[in-house]
Amino acid sequence: MSNDRFLERLRIEAETLRYETSDFAVTRMSARIRERIATPTVSQLLANWMRPLTLSFGAIALVSTLGVAWYESQESVAMESTIAQSNIDVEMAGYSFGD
Repeated sequence: MSNDRFLERLRIEAETLRYETSDFAVTRMSARIRERIATPTVSQLLANWMRPLTLSFGAIALVSTLGVAWYESQESVAMESTIAQSNIDVEMAGYSFGD
């Protein structure tokens, strides 16, 4: 072994960096651990399943609503442009009305 006291000096210098937990921190950590270990009730279990499903269905509904609105706005522009470009002829009792 060498006479180098590296590890001892390292321990002495690191003592100021050591984290000392207070009673409050220990109590809070133990409460959080107990809360995670506790078995959920039926309502909590259903809520944990229903929240993501509800969010997913809501997102799908929003996207589909926006898609339908966009599709209908594009369709109405196309319909108006085709009607404006074509001649409308009406025939009744042998008479032709229109351009």
